[in-house]
Amino acid sequence: MDLETVPRVPRLALHLLRLIFAVAFEVRVRLLDARAAGLVYTTLLSLVPFLAVMFSVLKAFGAHQQIEPLLNQVLEPLGPKGAEVTGQIIGFVNNLKVGVLGAVGVAGLFYTTYSLIDKIEQALNAIWRVRQGRTWTRKFTDYLSVVLVGPVLIFTAIGLIASVQSHALIERLMAIEPFGTILVLTAELMPFALLCGVFTFLYKFVPNTRVAAWPALIGGITAALLWGIAGEAFAAFVAASGKYSAIYSGFAVLVLFLLWLYAGWLIVLVGAQVSFFTQHPAAYRAQFLRHQDTPALRERLVLNLLVTLGRRALRGEGPMPMTELAQELGLPPSLIEEQIIELVDQRLLARTAEPEGIALIKPPELMPLHEILTLVRDGHGPVQNIPEKPEGRIDTLLRQRDAAVAQSLAGMTLRSLIEPQAQTGPSDS
Repeated sequence: MDLETVPRVPRLALHLLRLIFAVAFEVRVRLLDARAAGLVYTTLLSLVPFLAVMFSVLKAFGAHQQIEPLLNQVLEPLGPKGAEVTGQIIGFVNNLKVGVLGAVGVAGLFYTTYSLIDKIEQALNAIWRVRQGRTWTRKFTDYLSVVLVGPVLIFTAIGLIASVQSHALIERLMAIEPFGTILVLTAELMPFALLCGVFTFLYKFVPNTRVAAWPALIGGITAALLWGIAGEAFAAFVAASGKYSAIYSGFAVLVLFLLWLYAGWLIVLVGAQVSFFTQHPAAYRAQFLRHQDTPALRERLVLNLLVTLGRRALRGEGPMPMTELAQELGLPPSLIEEQIIELVDQRLLARTAEPEGIALIKPPELMPLHEILTLVRDGHGPVQNIPEKPEGRIDTLLRQRDAAVAQSLAGMTLRSLIEPQAQTGPSDS
């Protein structure tokens, strides 16, 4: 339905329901759970090298002692076993001697760190329907900044928050109401705000596409809320999972750690999906159209696209930018891009570099509707010389249908849809 005709409160509720349903649909169709499992595998391989690189950077700033408390906080849902896992990870990091690794070992250390960030970018690019990843040059500079600068900024923010909270002026204000209550609530919300900031940064800068600040923030808040809810739920699960320790014995800690890693990565991907749908609300509808992917839907999309470009051509305007075309049709650029690739291959559209955009390859009056629909249905035109069995009833029926369609559309071109008075074929009667 058109939500613009619905009152404000029901409209917001419908938007939320559509968002939840669309994200759930994407988890199943786009296999977000499988991508989360892949990230768990990559994390296991690269966690210790990643922390080792981070440890080396933070040591230069005197902030390396804060890694263990942060890991304890991340693994808090594991209960007492979280401290055990943290101790083992920190032990691995402390035992990693870069000096004895050699050149090949150091290169492997940085490659495993790079692979983790690269897999995260690939997963987010898939959610944002981005076909082209970063170039090797940009990967080197961007990933290096994430590994070297990111941890410093995060731990600097944590240190500033701690120093502000312990400031004498803050302590005096806490003794005065209602400032004391406000400051206590603010201090309790600080970890949540910092978590929102980390997720927002991830959704804003990691995908190789332009992500607006507001959708990235919405995705960050969603991921932070889900992280908190999942943490409470997982802590309750761990508390009630004594039988798993009996079954898995010493491996129980590893099993719980893997489950929490999987839940964490799934939350990250769900937050990215929310961010995508917030920036492209029309994708609610487009994803279901793509899933159905019937010939009728493809024909409707192609004709709407060609009519839009045809009107622009008749007005004497130049090629239409992709973003403007997607906005005009009310569909996400990813769906339009897929169809444009096919239409360019079929020589119905052309891409221009200067100015950058999409345009018809010939005037609308030289584009017969029957040929357009045939290309949409058959790809590059009807297949010729198909062997026919003696009875031939199926082929005869299909030829009769094609002949009837061709006769009903005789003389009609793309311009006939744009300007009905330009129609030269038989009338509807």
